[in-house]
Amino acid sequence: MEIRELKEIISNNSINLNPTMVWLLEDYSSWFIAKQYINEISKNKNLLIRYVSSLEEIPEDSLLPDNHLYIYKIEELKTYESKNNLIIVCEKSNYKESIKIPHLEGWQFIDYIKTLVPGVNYNDLEWLLTQYEYTYDRVTTVRYFRFLNDIKKISIFPEDQQEKIFNELYLSGEYDDVSNLTIFDLSNSIMKRDPKVALEVLKVFPYIDSKPDVWLLSILLNNFKKVIDIQFNPGFNADDLGLSDKQYYAVKKNNVGVYSNDRLISIYEMLTNCEFLYKFGGLSTNQLVDYMICKIFGE
Repeated sequence: MEIRELKEIISNNSINLNPTMVWLLEDYSSWFIAKQYINEISKNKNLLIRYVSSLEEIPEDSLLPDNHLYIYKIEELKTYESKNNLIIVCEKSNYKESIKIPHLEGWQFIDYIKTLVPGVNYNDLEWLLTQYEYTYDRVTTVRYFRFLNDIKKISIFPEDQQEKIFNELYLSGEYDDVSNLTIFDLSNSIMKRDPKVALEVLKVFPYIDSKPDVWLLSILLNNFKKVIDIQFNPGFNADDLGLSDKQYYAVKKNNVGVYSNDRLISIYEMLTNCEFLYKFGGLSTNQLVDYMICKIFGE
């Protein structure tokens, strides 16, 4: 299925969520497009969006109705079991049936934002886009979700007042220091046991992405598992542990030895417990990040 066909069946509310759909992101900007499609599917199908960190979190088919749309976001998809109401969003996949979600061009994003704030000059929005650019791993992208969140502050005003509000925010320095911190800065600060950087990221964490809390849990589970595999098996190489050479040497250089073996085990057990509590309602999304960070840095 091509992206145009996906867009059409979503618009017509004729999308079939059985079997599982696999969406392949071209890059980070593609996630913004995917998120808009997910929201529209949720609305059309009257399903609650639920992000999962593993496919085991999705209940087996039963006679009881399930009103959730499950989203499983993963770096690389190698194999999976098809389930109802499941969309797998990945960065790498060899499946021919994967739907490729394309790169989001800046002008496309500005055109979308312009519909929210028609009273703001197009050139001003183009300039504002540059304030949300950041570079990670030598790739420059845009903090799309942060941009959208900030522009909604203007969209609540009548169209004839929006340019005035934009200018007032500009003159007050609102856009002078848009943070370039990302969810990876937070995960890296936790892996390196650097609470100072973690605190800086937490100040802007709600604006980093859509549902960053669950994504962070998934990243930490994956990262701490890699550290445990390498730190507990010093004689093993990348192939022995099922890692790429790049992953192996990055983890060994930056993260091995930061936490003791006993501490690694207790942190990983705590994270799996968080996953259980979140899954069954013991922890809300808003509580998740604060709980994890307090447990890691506070003990």
